Amino acid sequence: MPAAESQGGRRRFKQALARAGRTAPAAGASLLIYHRIGGGTSDELDLTTDDFRRQLDVLASHDVMSLDAALDRLDVGDTSPSVVLTFDDGFDDVHANAWPLLRERGLPFTVYLASGYVGGSMLWEGSTAKGATGRGMTWDQLAELMESGLCTIGNHTHSHVRPEMLTEAELDACTEAVENHLGVTPRHFTYPWGIPVPAMQSQLRARFRSASTGELGRNLPDTNRMRLVRVPVRQSDPEPFFAAKLTGGLGPERAYAAAVRLGKAAGLRG
Repeated sequence: MPAAESQGGRRRFKQALARAGRTAPAAGASLLIYHRIGGGTSDELDLTTDDFRRQLDVLASHDVMSLDAALDRLDVGDTSPSVVLTFDDGFDDVHANAWPLLRERGLPFTVYLASGYVGGSMLWEGSTAKGATGRGMTWDQLAELMESGLCTIGNHTHSHVRPEMLTEAELDACTEAVENHLGVTPRHFTYPWGIPVPAMQSQLRARFRSASTGELGRNLPDTNRMRLVRVPVRQSDPEPFFAAKLTGGLGPERAYAAAVRLGKAAGLRG
């Protein structure tokens, strides 16, 4: 199926799912997962700049907070709704296309950095680095984000290793690179591939305030800080479906994920 036709089908299906969603404010912290903005590819993790701008307009009516501020709220048992913007990997199109919009609106965000790809090609198994723009931000660009006071730099390992390859050395290599180039120590981590590694939990807890996964959900005061859950944002998300991610029980998102799993099990391709 051609990419454009596939995307259109996903959007129509999501539009229908969104109509069945709840509209009540969602309790706790919703961590949104972004990767690329305006990279110009058909990858589901590469949003257009216009779509991202429209999503920020939707977020204008929500309490967008830094990751630390959201965790501070949870630590005192406060379940008031909050939204945290997170960007995985460190693609340079985030600096080129997302950063001007975030700066204009004064919105805080987190970049989980795979430090081994700073200023170079973002190439690893399963990477969204397709096309000429699949490069990492430079240290100067990252410093610009951080010095604004809006950006939190997190650890995403040095080499974006698979879960079974996660080691203390990978964690420390990323932290040391950030310390050497930016003068800060990352306090937050996200698992490459979004897959938690229970065997590393004690090592992570010794180094970071939080570790986030790709598991779907919202974070409440009793959520394991080494296994925070997040909400993915994709290229095929129409505005009502994106808005539904911020309210209720994530019913439309869960229904879409279930449909994708069934399709894969049946050998279908979208």
